[in-house]
Amino acid sequence: MPNDAATPVSERNAVATGELLHAIERRLERRATELAVQGRSLRSLGDLDELAARMVAALPGVHPYDTAFGPFYDTSGLASWLGVSRQALADRVRRGTLLACRTAEGHLLYPLLQFGRNAEVRPGVVDAVGILGRAGADGWTIASWLTTPTPVFSGHSAVDHLVLHRSSQAAVDLVVMAAEADAVRWAA
Repeated sequence: MPNDAATPVSERNAVATGELLHAIERRLERRATELAVQGRSLRSLGDLDELAARMVAALPGVHPYDTAFGPFYDTSGLASWLGVSRQALADRVRRGTLLACRTAEGHLLYPLLQFGRNAEVRPGVVDAVGILGRAGADGWTIASWLTTPTPVFSGHSAVDHLVLHRSSQAAVDLVVMAAEADAVRWAA
């Protein structure tokens, strides 16, 4: 099914749900076979409802800011997806190597836009997060900076520029240069 604007969202979601369930089923069958070789079953991994809940927790959550900045992970979802502790996430945020946006309620949300396919923060994004964070920008400001089209990136956003240029060194260098220039301007 084409994934275009003419196809209703509910129909696209139904198709995507079916595809996702099929992919999960294939992987579960492989895991069940591996466990059977050890004389175990999927139930030996724990309560099946809890396993399903952890799988769903690995999906980005739904938030009102999704329209502007894309889907977000909450702390438990991102920790599950990356296979790290909450403390490891907090450390990365503190060091400026992971973008987190604090809600009015004090919860941290992590924009999915910062990650590449390998679950690593994209080169260029990690640099911009550090540069702009050290300049005093909060997570929402940085997310806005990363997603706002600008002439610096030929009418694209920083993230789109990195994606279009496959995070080439030249693309990363341009994002770093633009972040440094804005950080200096904001500090003035």
